[in-house]
Amino acid sequence: MRGAFILLLTAGLLAGCGVRDKIQGANSRVAFDGMYFKARLNADKDDKMAFTISVAPVSQGLDPAREAGRYEATKYCVSEFGNSEVDWSAGPDAKAENLTIADDTLQLAGRCLG
Repeated sequence: MRGAFILLLTAGLLAGCGVRDKIQGANSRVAFDGMYFKARLNADKDDKMAFTISVAPVSQGLDPAREAGRYEATKYCVSEFGNSEVDWSAGPDAKAENLTIADDTLQLAGRCLG
């Protein structure tokens, strides 16, 4: 009886995962001002709290590109360290003239505060 209950519970949990994918979609991309950006976060090998982020194409819009970078940082810090606070060394709130943009890619850098 106990084995049947565990098997039924496991089957229900697995079925629930499929329902979530159908509701959310298997591709959970996030749009910023209706545009999609390719954002990549690279954590430092020696200090996992430190990271850099590249966001492209920034030509779609600087403000939504900034938010795409901020989103990646928040997502990383929350999933890895349980905290959304970031100490930015090159952050999305910097003045436009102080941002690093090369080859249509915005470069950001920061460190999770955990």
